[in-house]
Amino acid sequence: MESVMTINKIKKIIQNDYERRQEILKVKKYYNNDNDIKIKGILPENTDPLRNADNRTSNNFHEDFTDEKSAYLFTYPVLFDLGDKKINEQVKKVLGDDFEYECNNLCINATNGRVAWLHYWIDEEEETSFQYATVETEEIIPVFKKGLKRKLGAIHRYYEDYEEDNNGKIKYYTWYEYWDDKHCERYKFRGKIDGTGLTHLPQFDENFKHDFGVVPFIEFRNNKKQQSDLKKYKDLLDIYDKVLSGFANDLEDIQQIIYILENYGGENLKEFVDKLKRFKIAKVGTDEKGVKGDLRTLQIEIPVEARKVILDILEKRIYKAAQSLDMDNSNFGNSSGVALKFFYRKLELKAGLTQIEFKRGFNQLIRAILKYLRITEYKSITQTWTRNMISNDLENAQIAVESKDIISDESILKNHPWVEDPEDEMKKLKIQKEEAQKRQQEIFGNAGGFKDNNDDGNTNE
Repeated sequence: MESVMTINKIKKIIQNDYERRQEILKVKKYYNNDNDIKIKGILPENTDPLRNADNRTSNNFHEDFTDEKSAYLFTYPVLFDLGDKKINEQVKKVLGDDFEYECNNLCINATNGRVAWLHYWIDEEEETSFQYATVETEEIIPVFKKGLKRKLGAIHRYYEDYEEDNNGKIKYYTWYEYWDDKHCERYKFRGKIDGTGLTHLPQFDENFKHDFGVVPFIEFRNNKKQQSDLKKYKDLLDIYDKVLSGFANDLEDIQQIIYILENYGGENLKEFVDKLKRFKIAKVGTDEKGVKGDLRTLQIEIPVEARKVILDILEKRIYKAAQSLDMDNSNFGNSSGVALKFFYRKLELKAGLTQIEFKRGFNQLIRAILKYLRITEYKSITQTWTRNMISNDLENAQIAVESKDIISDESILKNHPWVEDPEDEMKKLKIQKEEAQKRQQEIFGNAGGFKDNNDDGNTNE
């Protein structure tokens, strides 16, 4: 098949993507608790004799907020219902054991990189040949078709790799892939992505077709604005890091005392220090104008209360901007379901906007699986999401009991606090009822109740 890309065009695409890639990698550094404070510090450029300590305290708020959101959304797997239990089982089998893991990766990538990407392909060597995996956001450059509908037209993907030779020397390589709805082109270059030049290695070029009929990549946006969560509170977090690092510096520098000495009567400073340590006194003289000498000390004053106040204010502002849970609130021990939901209101708002975007992506994944299974007749795709949140289990269980004969047993099971897989629970209930009926038959000898041994079949009164 004729190639769409040229080597010069590939190099230009990678070069022009530098700024976007670096922005994503920077957010990922914050997720790994490697904030800007680690690079910049807070010491002034000019030398200050009172400032020697250089603590660079990085706070992992962003990691906590990201993991909290991901756990809230995906601790319990998203359930899919296509209106047919047999089809549901087939889809569930193809999704496999890694679905929850990939959901977590997608949420973290979208939170950091504004959007996450899922790639699917066919691998005939696997038990289930339909395979899928999350691709790092910085590796993907999407190309969308023109029009009101957001439709993917092609994908540019590039990533770094390396090899180690027998002498332990590492050689870096860059792979580039171009995907559209019919084929894929793959190229290999010697050199790092951020290097000054890439050398094309034509012996590794590949060009192959696929039968998906669409670009086999699925977009999962973090929100409608495609904005990283960090953008909402990065400025506040940077100030928090600076204030806390400055406080640590002051505590370390305060241990140092600077002596201000005027008209010292000795020969050198060493003699002054020795006498000060030995006799606890220092001799000062008088200059030619009759001005007496003096000895004073200079220490750093720490505004402790002011620092404490600003840190408290910043922390509250960070939690508010992040729409996260206030972990210091301990007044929800025995609260009702309404009070607990109110406690989660900000996190629910943030998670709900992500869910709207992710539902579209999951629908595309399920349709791709159905196409792989050659299933064309199904009712619709219904998704059931379960939040990982503190709840009043007693209250929820009582609601479930009182809903008996009002709504279906399946709906009750879907909302019961102890049930993770409603379909599996329905099967267990069916088996449980069948076993109970079997035991009843064994006890009474028939299905209708117990038999009277004195009954001879006569109906005469």
